[in-house]
Amino acid sequence: MKKIIALLLVLFAFAAPRAEAQKIALRSNALAWAACGTTNLGLEVALWPRLTLDVEGFCNPWEFDSHRQSKLWASQGELRLWFCRKFTGHFIGLHGGYADYDWGMCKYRYEGWSLGGGLSYGYALPIARRWRLEANLGAGYIHRSYDKSDRVQYPDDVVMYGRTVSDRFGLTRAGLNVVFLIH
Repeated sequence: MKKIIALLLVLFAFAAPRAEAQKIALRSNALAWAACGTTNLGLEVALWPRLTLDVEGFCNPWEFDSHRQSKLWASQGELRLWFCRKFTGHFIGLHGGYADYDWGMCKYRYEGWSLGGGLSYGYALPIARRWRLEANLGAGYIHRSYDKSDRVQYPDDVVMYGRTVSDRFGLTRAGLNVVFLIH
């Protein structure tokens, strides 16, 4: 993970002098808000005329009661190539992300982390001079490592099922974003 962050910082450092100063966007993913109220905010920076770098953070600190909680923090970055011009129309992206979670609503509780990445496709629709609606979907590889336990009333009665490690290909990114362009 440290290597990925270092690579993104180096890429940004070399690309920043070439960036168009009037093209920075703030975004929020409405799908994440709808999924248990996950707060999120993203920043997208233009690197070249048709290339942008998007970095997003997600946080969900909710604990409803001793049986139900949805705790999550995650970050995801994506390098996007726009087909026509940046922040408008079709794009393809290369993304990666990390999540740390403690989630349980029904019978089981899952506590662990995941790391993944893949390719995505999206479309940004201008709705006003500085506003966009953007939809994207990505697929790729996910590595997960988590502990599974029963959700019971008393901590002394918890049944642990042990560490599970899984690797799979599937959905790695989904978004319906509200985007504001900062000039």
